Amino acid sequence: MRPWHAALTAALAAVLVSATAVRNGFVEDDHWVVEQRPLLQHPPSASAVISAPYWPPSFGGSLWRPAVLATYALDYRVSSGPGWFHAVNVLWAAAAAAVLALLAAALADAGTGLAVGLLFAVDPVHVEAVANVVGRAELMAAVGYGLALIGALRAEKSRAWLAGVVLGGAFAIASKEHAATLPAAVILLLAGRGAARAESWRTSLRRAWAPALCAVAPIVGYFVLRRLVVQGGAFGSGGLAPGLGGLGVWGRAWGMLPLSLVWLRLLVFPAHLSADYSPAYATVSTGFTLWHVVALLTWVVLAGGAWRLRHRTWWPLVGLVWVAITIAPVSNILVPTEILVAERTLYLPSWGALLALVTAAAAIVPARARVPALAIVAVLGAWRSVARVPAWRSDATFVVALEADAPTSYRSLWQEGLAAFDAGHWGSGERYLREAIAAAPEIPAPKEELARRYAAAGLWRPAADLLEREIADDSSRTLPWSELPGVLLQAGDTARALFVAERAAARFPGDSALARNAAAVASAAKGRRR
Repeated sequence: MRPWHAALTAALAAVLVSATAVRNGFVEDDHWVVEQRPLLQHPPSASAVISAPYWPPSFGGSLWRPAVLATYALDYRVSSGPGWFHAVNVLWAAAAAAVLALLAAALADAGTGLAVGLLFAVDPVHVEAVANVVGRAELMAAVGYGLALIGALRAEKSRAWLAGVVLGGAFAIASKEHAATLPAAVILLLAGRGAARAESWRTSLRRAWAPALCAVAPIVGYFVLRRLVVQGGAFGSGGLAPGLGGLGVWGRAWGMLPLSLVWLRLLVFPAHLSADYSPAYATVSTGFTLWHVVALLTWVVLAGGAWRLRHRTWWPLVGLVWVAITIAPVSNILVPTEILVAERTLYLPSWGALLALVTAAAAIVPARARVPALAIVAVLGAWRSVARVPAWRSDATFVVALEADAPTSYRSLWQEGLAAFDAGHWGSGERYLREAIAAAPEIPAPKEELARRYAAAGLWRPAADLLEREIADDSSRTLPWSELPGVLLQAGDTARALFVAERAAARFPGDSALARNAAAVASAAKGRRR
């Protein structure tokens, strides 16, 4: 078997398991990033598209993914229907599986490339990235990442391949900022190949420095340009994930340690998938718990086992380190993000996990059992992936999946509350939203929603209490500042309403809406005094 056979097999498998995604619509973040973006539908110029933030400016954040937005704009030149966007996602998934199969083959052999590529193509943890249009960022970044690493491996024979490192790295970082880990991955794979050849570490490092520098160049260029075209300098799209506020690096690392078991389960045994991993379904624990001990022991055992296998194969250890490197940007340890766990962010780390599993199995499992074992795992993965794709068919199917997968998450409770209110069940709606607030007190949406429901029912004081609590939790958001004065007026607290309105206008001097709001409240307060 040749490497291109492995790549073609992986690509075809990826198409087969994800093909039904073309029936999916725009779901969740697709609406804001893709569907409701006049910039993409009618771009004034190419430069306007590539210089735009990934999220609409009204959503804040500082994500810049010009390559992905450019593909969406191109998609609109063909069709505005979601089917075409999903079809393009399927093709990107096929390309990613093919490239990463070639990468595994370049490291080890064509048989390893086939096994890793096939399992990567049918991995159920990838469904969210493929079946949701905005998941394209993961797919495109993986393609560029893999091409850059293939170039780094082949640069030993010809320095011309270094251009592939630069171009692949530029494409990856322009697709998703998590590709900033590419230089570390270059060093890891070249060091791993050197160890497999029994070379000295000095020889491996000498070979790695040029490809690593070529990987650094587009990443540095990306972050320099991003500061020029996108407001703000944050790595992620928002603030800290719930439960991590006020913690330093070591505190966040300790808090995320038990949740690393969720990553591990999804990477090794993704039978149960979830549309959401937020509190209270997944929570940060900063104390000393049994799960901290279990997580520590698990990672020690895995690292120790991979180290002991090094005399037979280095690739399990390389795969394990790959997981650590590629998951670092979403681990909330070095770089705080908004999410605790998300399946789409495991797209690239999963390749390292599969490399480790396949090569460890090749060293341990008898030769006659390897092909049947691979076939069984591939079929089970394909079946689970095909069954999962419809969860992203529409917003309605997403909510159904959300409530079934993670019934205790604040998002499920929030959705249950909305449904109860809409059905006229006021008591149940209030209870669900109160439970959502208790599960994730740092998240503003449930508090805002319940405040609106209270205001609509004329319960002004409870509405004011929620909005004041939200401001106390996070005073940087303008929405509660704009709604609270009117609610206080209705509650009869004129002095407090005037104070809050004036304070809001002073806190956000450039916000004309808040200035108008303060003037309106002042006028209403003056009228009440007469």
